[in-house]
Amino acid sequence: MPLKKKMQGDGPRYGIVPQLTDRQQQFVHEIVKSGVNPTEAARRAGYRAPKETSYTLTRTPHIVLAIRQERARMFDGDLANVAAVTLRDIMLDSQAPAAARVSAARTVLEVTRELGRRQDDAGSDKQLHEMTPEELAGLISKWEVERSRVAVDITPGDDAQDDAEP
Repeated sequence: MPLKKKMQGDGPRYGIVPQLTDRQQQFVHEIVKSGVNPTEAARRAGYRAPKETSYTLTRTPHIVLAIRQERARMFDGDLANVAAVTLRDIMLDSQAPAAARVSAARTVLEVTRELGRRQDDAGSDKQLHEMTPEELAGLISKWEVERSRVAVDITPGDDAQDDAEP
């Protein structure tokens, strides 16, 4: 079996990861891209005894590594783009329920690491769970000041009552 150099942090020990055969590559492709179970993936890849082969392949370290790497590529590429577009569409859809829009916005903020983080004047970055009670109280006070600065009073004024009276 041909060998390739090990990427740092990948796969089996000793720095060498066996390259996949064409059938093994097809097996990995079927599991990740087609979303079928391992037995069906082995069948589609052309193995004569798919049930037994799928059992063996899913316990072979370099096959498991290849499946993980292929999933990571898919998540980082196509699915990340689809997810971003979906979240954007939900946030901008005025007909979507408010809870869905807020949830989509929260997800975007979490992914971009804007939510649950703060930066003080010194530029240090702390997550909320890392802050002391005093730091949290200061942050809440700061947010309340910011909120009051941008808040707009929407209660009806006296003009609305004057118009309503005959």
